[in-house]
Parts: sequence; C-alpha cells; structure tokens
Amino acid sequence: MSQQCPTSSASPSRRRIDIKDFRQVSYVTGDVSAGGGAILLRVETEEDGHVDLSLPTVDLQHLATLLLTLGGKAAANGRFAAFSETFQAPPMPLHGVSLGVEDNGQAVLTVETGATVLSFSLPQESAAEIGRLLVS
Repeated sequence: MSQQCPTSSASPSRRRIDIKDFRQVSYVTGDVSAGGGAILLRVETEEDGHVDLSLPTVDLQHLATLLLTLGGKAAANGRFAAFSETFQAPPMPLHGVSLGVEDNGQAVLTVETGATVLSFSLPQESAAEIGRLLVS
C-alpha cells in the first residue's frame, strides 16, 4: 500500500504506484516564497530535467512525516538505514521539544523545528532517561 501526503489544494488519488513510472531524482534544491506561505522545490532528474513544485508551508509537516515513514519502511525492507557514524546531517534549529506519555502508556517525544512538528514513539523505559537529558 502506498503512503500519501495530503495537500490543502487537492485530495490524493488512490491508484496503485508502479516503480517503473518514476524517474530517479538526482538533485533537489529549494527556497521559501516571499511571504513564507510556500516551500518551493526544484526536483531534477538526469534524463528529464527539472520540475518546479510549490508546497503550502502548512503541508510541510505532512510531507516530512511521509518521507520519514517511507524511509522507515525502506530501512525495514532492506539495507537502507542511516548510521550516525557514516551519515552527516546538518543540525536543524530546534524551536520546541516535549516528552510525554499517552493514555495508552506509550512514551512520545515531540520535536518542533520551523513549520514542522514531528512526534516519535519511544520505548517507555527510554522516556525517563531522555527526560533527564532534556532538563540537564
């Protein structure tokens, strides 16, 4: 089953995705619209050139969640996990972080950066240790 990212201007279609229909992305660049209401992306392929996309900033959280969910599926289905020893990620500015426990006992770490809020489920035994690290 495919994962979908809703956008505010269109509803997602329910067609089956065939990997042969896709071109391999070689480069992605981006910017922000003048008023901050849209994320502007230029997605390039080696064979077909580029496509310019505009994503409403309010939908950025959905796209980030979709990409992280699909990345998790790729890691579970293959050998595509990023390891901190070999992968360098630029630090993101952190605007907020919270740690809590849902009614069902599941520990949740919520991180806010820019216009995106992401929540991560954690083993409950990790929550106390992470909580201590956050307040120290």
